[in-house]
Amino acid sequence: MFRCIFEDPGRRQWEDLLARAPRASLQQSFAYGVAVSAQGHMAHRAVIRDGREPVALLQLAVRRFRWLPGLRLALAIYGPVWLDGEPDGQRLAQAMDAVCRTLEPGLLLWTPDVANPIPGLGRRRVMTGASTGVLDLRLPPAELEARLSGKWRNMLRRAREAPLAVVEARAGALLDWLLDTNEAHRRRVGYRGPHRDFYQALAAASHPRRDRLVLIARYAGEPVAGVWMQRHGRDATYLVGATTESGRRLRAHHLLLFEAMLRLRERGVERLDLGGIDTVTAPGVARFKLGTGCAVRTFAGTYLLSLPGRHRASAGVPAAAPLAARSPAVGGDIV
Repeated sequence: MFRCIFEDPGRRQWEDLLARAPRASLQQSFAYGVAVSAQGHMAHRAVIRDGREPVALLQLAVRRFRWLPGLRLALAIYGPVWLDGEPDGQRLAQAMDAVCRTLEPGLLLWTPDVANPIPGLGRRRVMTGASTGVLDLRLPPAELEARLSGKWRNMLRRAREAPLAVVEARAGALLDWLLDTNEAHRRRVGYRGPHRDFYQALAAASHPRRDRLVLIARYAGEPVAGVWMQRHGRDATYLVGATTESGRRLRAHHLLLFEAMLRLRERGVERLDLGGIDTVTAPGVARFKLGTGCAVRTFAGTYLLSLPGRHRASAGVPAAAPLAARSPAVGGDIV
């Protein structure tokens, strides 16, 4: 029987365990939990064990509402992270049963990191799954380039011929430029994605080389485009991308993304999540991502689980340890 213990094992142990997993999502990384905490949620981390052996990790973002004190909403986004590969539906259901027995009363919105709806899960699905593009960086560089569409490869060639300089930014003015440019675009188009404060908190919670890769393209000495790739375990996520009219004209984003793929590969990253593929509301972005030759992965969706409250040992589950305190804010809204 699975046991779920909210013990917050600490950053080093969490990241060591996360690195064992064949696949891990951004939302289950320690740095993400710290950034979420800085935005008013509480990050709770649990190790799920089979006997004494850790088999999965789960990070929750929990929110209470002032206008309804009795309401406690927990979000489990793309978790648990399984240390031995993707489980079948039965193991997944058993693990989440252990989670629900451990938590205080409330509601849990659970988006598992599995593809397609899970037969026999016995949960109420309240939202269909999103799709994302995933690049396999274990392939040789020549094959990564060969998988690009003809148009994408042509744009990359044009960018390579342009007088663009690519520099890595770990902090300072160039990172600020990327975040400011991205925030201005978000406000201009009405995008409901993460705001600058979240990214600033995530940057502060991340190691500037180990956890993130920020590349900026310069033209005539001025930044014209930038990307931020955030690492988590063996995976990375294309987190932020921003450009100017000059960057768009020079196809700087094609150059930055392919250069990021190569640099992440050199650092041992095995997969790059390009983010959402939405051919209806963002067809241009979808075409750009699909042109890389990525595989499209559609998730099972989001399930609503009721949390009846903690069971005691009489139910076969040991009394739970107190939930971990709110993660320290260090110095959006992905959740």
